[in-house]
Amino acid sequence: MTLSRALFLFALIATIFSTIAVATDFVVGDEKGWTLGVDYQAWAADKVFHLGDTLTFNYVAGKDSVVRVNGSDFQSCSVPWAAPVLGSGNDKVVLTTYGRRWYISGFANHCKNGQKLVITVLPSQQLPWSPVPSPSPSPSDAPWSATVPRRSLLSKKLLKMIHTNIIVV
Repeated sequence: MTLSRALFLFALIATIFSTIAVATDFVVGDEKGWTLGVDYQAWAADKVFHLGDTLTFNYVAGKDSVVRVNGSDFQSCSVPWAAPVLGSGNDKVVLTTYGRRWYISGFANHCKNGQKLVITVLPSQQLPWSPVPSPSPSPSDAPWSATVPRRSLLSKKLLKMIHTNIIVV
């Protein structure tokens, strides 16, 4: 009986941890941050972005901003009137949808002077030994979110069950 509970607990934990993706925090522009004079396409060229990763835009608050736009607004450096504009100086954008993502500076002529970034977000990466397939990604036209609080993957009931089994085993 104790052995079967231990095996169940091991299988449960292995299943839970196999579905957790390895998320990366990318600081846009590295140490230079989000500013004029950085080639953001070159910066992004050797990086692979996945669902769950975070883009961190560092800049001086009040002297710049970040706006997520569509492809045509990216090309024309247009800020749509309804687009959310981030301006904290330390904006964290969690990549919650896959596909192409376009970001521009919403400040003065910064975008026209090259301060813009386009990336392609891939579905979640999984650990190579994972027996559980990753959940279906959401469509690429879903709304974006900045600084989405991360919640535990384990519900209170599941944690209680694990705790009970650990004490009994």
